[in-house]
Amino acid sequence: MKKTTFKFLICLLLVFNCKSDDSIVTMTSIPVVLNDNVVVYENGIYDAYTLFSPLGSKNTYLINNEGFIVNKWESETPALISYLNNNGDLVRALRQSSTSFGAGSTGAVEILDFEGNQLWFWEYNTSDYVLHHDLELLPNGNLLVTVWENKTVDEAIAKGRNPSLLFENKVWPCKILEIKPLANNQADVVWEWSVWDHLIQDYDVSKENFGIISEHPELIDINFSSGDANFNHVNSIEYIEELDQIILSSRVFNEFWIIDHSTNTSEAASHTGGNNNKGGDLLYRWGNPQAYNSGTSSDQRLFGQHDVTWIGNTINQGGNFLIFNNTRFPSQSSVDEVLIPQSLNGTYSLLPNTLNLPETYAWSFNDESIYSSRLSGAKRLANGNTLITVGQAGTLIEVNELGNIVWQYKNPIEGNSGIFKIDKYEKNHPAFEGRILDPLPYNIE
Repeated sequence: MKKTTFKFLICLLLVFNCKSDDSIVTMTSIPVVLNDNVVVYENGIYDAYTLFSPLGSKNTYLINNEGFIVNKWESETPALISYLNNNGDLVRALRQSSTSFGAGSTGAVEILDFEGNQLWFWEYNTSDYVLHHDLELLPNGNLLVTVWENKTVDEAIAKGRNPSLLFENKVWPCKILEIKPLANNQADVVWEWSVWDHLIQDYDVSKENFGIISEHPELIDINFSSGDANFNHVNSIEYIEELDQIILSSRVFNEFWIIDHSTNTSEAASHTGGNNNKGGDLLYRWGNPQAYNSGTSSDQRLFGQHDVTWIGNTINQGGNFLIFNNTRFPSQSSVDEVLIPQSLNGTYSLLPNTLNLPETYAWSFNDESIYSSRLSGAKRLANGNTLITVGQAGTLIEVNELGNIVWQYKNPIEGNSGIFKIDKYEKNHPAFEGRILDPLPYNIE
């Protein structure tokens, strides 16, 4: 039911001691007090807490389904994205103001305990490299982080970059680091993978990596771009624990890529080794076969997408990956689920000169309420619902399997209400063990 306010329930508002602009709805005959920012509140909402870092704030918030803050972390720096670990520590990708790179740069990571005390701060931000966009918490306590490397004109041309695509006189290939946080704000890099080691080009036969691009879909075309230095723009990272694989979303290529994490760093820079014996080459790619010179524009399925996540083959509609497809339609985004052909042991068949399956989506949700050309995300929840972040608007939506909106929350910050992406944490999550999460007398600011 939509959020409603009934005059004859004013007495109940007083009983629940809520603000005058809060509302009460009745679900299964039990009055529920709602914060004014909750727009939709229906039966079937996933019983969990929502974590988000507004782009217009230095704070991170944990709210309940009724929209009230149950924990608040204050910081000196805004975060692009935040995650909770099992200890209840908050891991934040910080938006450093001084960077030589473009929008999406972060530059540092901090870890705060549940009470807001800073446990760890690590900066990785120079003129040669910078952290950007996303990070991923690994089961062993390490972090996967996305990095831009700065490559010079000479380095790019040696790799076969077309000089006409160097109008910024530099190239920023993406790199993935696995870091182990150490005491005294230090970190060890224990594994790495770089786009730079897995390139192909058909521009200059005398240069490195020359080949027929359509025959090597496992490699990345260094000239597939409009000339921006940020030529692949990885904007999300996801780890598949059961397969020891990593999913990357490339906004420029309009694809997601799957790589092997079971390699060591030397193997990750090569074309052999690891569980799949393909080193750091792409195990699979999907969304835009034009990126490896196959198919046409009519075969493109992803459009500036964000937040590609693994959902397995349990509670879903028959797919195993979920994507926020930002510009699939002229003025409307979609959330799409795809079923990638995968063997039981987690290997894929990436074939040359083909479109590579699937050619369509297993399930989709599109609605005029979810358009966002940038930012945004989608998560499959344990009850089968889908959590959607409409990034630019700062609107959070939960839909059920039928595509009905059961929960909607609007970030109240005016002027800069954007949110990169969010997640929900079930109430019995280890992070909340022994903690009382009652509503707090704070406002989002």
